[in-house]
Amino acid sequence: MEKYIPILKDLIQFESVNDGEEEVARYIADLFKDYDNVETEIIDSYPGRSNVIVKLKGNEKGKIFAFSGHLDVVAPGEGWTHPPFEGVIEGNKMYGRGTCDMKAGVAACLYALLDIMESKTEFAGEIWFIGTVGEEVGMQGALDLVEGGYLNEVDAIITPEPTKRDGENQGIFASKGSIMYAVHSAGKAAHSSMPDIGINAIMALADFIRKVQDAFDAVTADPALQNKNLGSTLNVFSMIEGGVQFNSVPDKAVVKGNIRTVPEFASEEAIALLEKAIEENNRDESRAKLSLELIQVLDPAEASRKNDLIDALIASAPDKNVKIKPLIGTCELSRFIHISDDIQLLVYGPGLTQQAHVVDEYIELDEYVDTIRIFKDTALTFLAK
Repeated sequence: MEKYIPILKDLIQFESVNDGEEEVARYIADLFKDYDNVETEIIDSYPGRSNVIVKLKGNEKGKIFAFSGHLDVVAPGEGWTHPPFEGVIEGNKMYGRGTCDMKAGVAACLYALLDIMESKTEFAGEIWFIGTVGEEVGMQGALDLVEGGYLNEVDAIITPEPTKRDGENQGIFASKGSIMYAVHSAGKAAHSSMPDIGINAIMALADFIRKVQDAFDAVTADPALQNKNLGSTLNVFSMIEGGVQFNSVPDKAVVKGNIRTVPEFASEEAIALLEKAIEENNRDESRAKLSLELIQVLDPAEASRKNDLIDALIASAPDKNVKIKPLIGTCELSRFIHISDDIQLLVYGPGLTQQAHVVDEYIELDEYVDTIRIFKDTALTFLAK
């Protein structure tokens, strides 16, 4: 086990809280600098925020198998028993921000590649590690790599997020999309004793909210728009603010919401519904004018539930009894689903899902080490098919 601690501990000690991934990316690239059959590439998304791709070449041409993990973590918060960026070990647990989500998964991928190289295992094709930035907020790194064509030749990707949940080892093949948006209302201020000379920004939003929620409720209830794995598209209005004092007609207001989408009523359709309601409001010159701000758009993703990648993982982890399931949340599947029509995708990694983002986050070390073996075998089994 001691062999597999140093990289994990080093990764935990990078304070890559929604920023600073360039240091992590360069550290990862340096791990492979002395190997002849490896190529590394650093790709910037923002200043100081770099993705990294490591490509291990086999002894002949073949398919491309990839691991992909994000390099950022969320803020640690207060109340830790152990320092969040030291990687303290007690018994079978290592504590630290990102141990579970998802630097143990990243370390397991890196050690899998290193073990394959050091054992001089022959295989056809290539094994990649893809390190992405900004997963916790926006998933911009994965988007940049997909849109930039860096992943066009990849046949399969495992993302090692923590997937042990409700007593099961789960493999995730599908996830809902997520649209975070704000609708701004611009009216005209006036004294509340003379509302007729003002234009109330809140009232325009009140009508918009009711109309849009009724429309989304109809979408949610429509059997033709439901997905057998992911359920229905849902809209939640989650924040609203407007006005500055009791005795003034408000000239500004904003409502924010979150739409969780399925492929049958996905991002394009959901945004069009919002835009239609805004357009209808804005035709009336007497009403406050509405405008849409899209803060984050993540598409729903539904990969194949049965393919060579899933078969390879299950064959490599017979004692784990892995259950292949959808995820009602979001993850980088939302970005990778656009690589190609036949891309094979799966989320599987060490750790309990409920340990992500908590105080005193930890990873169980025996599970982490076992995942390294599973990842090695999965990659080689997939490439041998």
